[in-house]
Amino acid sequence: MEYPFDKLFLVCNGPRCNNPDRGDERGEPIQKTLKAHNKTMGRKPTVRVCATSCFDMCDHGPNMVVEPGHRIYSHLTRASVIDAYAGEMGDGPPRPDLELTDEEFNAGTSASARKRQS
Repeated sequence: MEYPFDKLFLVCNGPRCNNPDRGDERGEPIQKTLKAHNKTMGRKPTVRVCATSCFDMCDHGPNMVVEPGHRIYSHLTRASVIDAYAGEMGDGPPRPDLELTDEEFNAGTSASARKRQS
């Protein structure tokens, strides 16, 4: 069976991206904001917004991975996640400025950066 969704937005809800010290600009409220927006846009049948556990990119969070495409958006807020979504869905301009760059990722101290460097 072919996967039934056109796009997946995976929002990190790991302990550091979802740290309560971040207030409303942490993983869970960001994911809920995007999920509600996706539903409002009428795309729930073909586009899913899911909470996921840690991506091991904590230096750059809150983070979101978009599939297909393997794009990683970082340092998200409830406002910027809507901008990233709009760019992905063609409702607005692409937002490469919100994407995690190789340089920033490689400069980080997260577990995934260390694995990539070994």
